[in-house]
Amino acid sequence: KATVSVLYWAGVRMFILAHLRDAVKIVPEMFDKEHTAALAAILNEKYAGRVLPKVGYCVQVYDITSFSDAVLHPGEGASYSSVHFRLIVFKPFEGEVLEGKVKGSDEKSGVRISLGFFDNVWVPPSNFRQAHGQKAVFDPREQLWTNEEQDEDEEPIVNYIELGQMVRFRVVSVDFDRTPTEGPRAVQGTAKPSIELPISIEASFADDGLGPVIWW
Repeated sequence: KATVSVLYWAGVRMFILAHLRDAVKIVPEMFDKEHTAALAAILNEKYAGRVLPKVGYCVQVYDITSFSDAVLHPGEGASYSSVHFRLIVFKPFEGEVLEGKVKGSDEKSGVRISLGFFDNVWVPPSNFRQAHGQKAVFDPREQLWTNEEQDEDEEPIVNYIELGQMVRFRVVSVDFDRTPTEGPRAVQGTAKPSIELPISIEASFADDGLGPVIWW
């Protein structure tokens, strides 16, 4: 069972630290590595990029807090340790404002955003900014979404949401897909990992200050 604490990045409560324990098997080929480095490498292979139910999306091991003495089993060359460690976990809350880069654009689904380590953030067309006479329009030729408005002379101004552009968004909901999929493989014979649960985030550009950063 994981316990969690809050981790801030650049003043934003973007991550939590999950405190976990696991049994780790180190094969002889890894005996030449520094012990904590070997433990961290094995745990990263098992957890990084996975979703822990009710915890969040695992980014990487933060640190090893303690481990038991290595135990050798008769007839095996590997050693076993019980390890206490902390994971950096991405778990945004509803209403949180974050920044990322535009990864894709789709007429039906909207704009896809990448955070670098995670890229399943979507802003659907219904969540685009449409206040003060503005409207969101998809350009089928460019395959990009635009924000259209009028200047003082009522001439149209078209602002494209470009691929790779830095955008600011508000988290609307965080969805864990409850349909079981093939989970991560067991690492070095350790305890069976939990079933992987995909995660997606619905976001919004609707408020002032949101959308492409250069607009503001």
